[in-house]
Amino acid sequence: MKNPVFAYDPYHPATQADPYPVYRQLRDDVPVYHDDRRGFWALSRFDDVLWAAHDPATFCSGQGIALEGQARSPFPNLITMDDPRHAQLRRLVSRGFTTRPVGAFEPRVRELATSMIDDIVERAADGDRVDLVPSLTGPLPMTVLGDLIGVAPADREQFRTWSDTIVHQDVDRPETVDAGRAAGGAVVGYFGEIIAARRAAPADDLVSALIAASVDGERLADDEILGFCFLLIVAGTETTTNLLGLGALALAANPEQRARLVADPALIPGAVEEMLRWGSPVQGLARTTTRAVARHGVTIPEGAKVQLLYGSANRDEREFADPDRFDVTRPIERHLAFGHGVHFCLGAALARLEATVVFEELLRRIPEWHVDPDALGWIHSSSVRGPATLVIENATPNTSPTP
Repeated sequence: MKNPVFAYDPYHPATQADPYPVYRQLRDDVPVYHDDRRGFWALSRFDDVLWAAHDPATFCSGQGIALEGQARSPFPNLITMDDPRHAQLRRLVSRGFTTRPVGAFEPRVRELATSMIDDIVERAADGDRVDLVPSLTGPLPMTVLGDLIGVAPADREQFRTWSDTIVHQDVDRPETVDAGRAAGGAVVGYFGEIIAARRAAPADDLVSALIAASVDGERLADDEILGFCFLLIVAGTETTTNLLGLGALALAANPEQRARLVADPALIPGAVEEMLRWGSPVQGLARTTTRAVARHGVTIPEGAKVQLLYGSANRDEREFADPDRFDVTRPIERHLAFGHGVHFCLGAALARLEATVVFEELLRRIPEWHVDPDALGWIHSSSVRGPATLVIENATPNTSPTP
């Protein structure tokens, strides 16, 4: 099977804006794709991505999950770790992460959402155009995780900037990679101070819970706690921000679907699953092969960097009927927006909760809005996708929302 005449370039602006036509070509013509110039492979069909995700011994994470070939964190963390240590730490961290059931976060998430949407409603009523990224989709996930980890409120905007810089790296622009490393160092330094403070005086936050936790009598080392905090801030905020932004875009582009949710808010949790499938905040993550492996008559060599294209898999017509159609009532038995297998996203339940609450409140207060296409900008990344700017206009606030 030969590569087609087109090239899949995850860094190209056209790919960032709309990767789905290229994904379809990959799935149809070259499901095992090889990029000679950048030196990576890609799997694009649902069954192929699922197959690789459930074979972590062959498709390992320990050599980095970014096409750039660097793990983005200078310390070990779950997403760039293989078993058996991955399984040990995941069990320990899961206990710390779920010390309080996810449902316990709902009042705080709703408080934040209503406060931020109140401001948006006030500005919309005055005829203002509002960028949802700095007004809602960016600060809400950062504040929720800041509360969980113990980041001081005054420092959260700085963390948002660091997170953006770490994620938005482009191998064709070396300055962005250098900036990402610097931002990573700043995050590590900050959390090092938090860990030292919590060892001296524990608090009701995740860092304190991780310090106190143990596996078979063994406590986590500081670098392992640092790695997990780093992962939460970078992966846990950026992906949820993109989910909220992509969801708002989907509803603006499909007003009849939005109207169904306004009329029946009970559909919103299912609509969030469709947002995850249709938008795929994480478009793909890389693995490294530990042995040569064949698929569709093509052999991927040992030591190859392989991009698992979740975004393509979630639009695969072999798995989903009419996959490019956004349908809030679509029955979804499974999707790959949170990955699958041993590296399934630890924060999936929290992300679902945040999205459900945000869209419940947003649709209750603002049942209609339009997106300015000329002011729509996309983040630049090989792994995640979402709007960097999302300006809404002609918003129609509900002046008498149901409590």
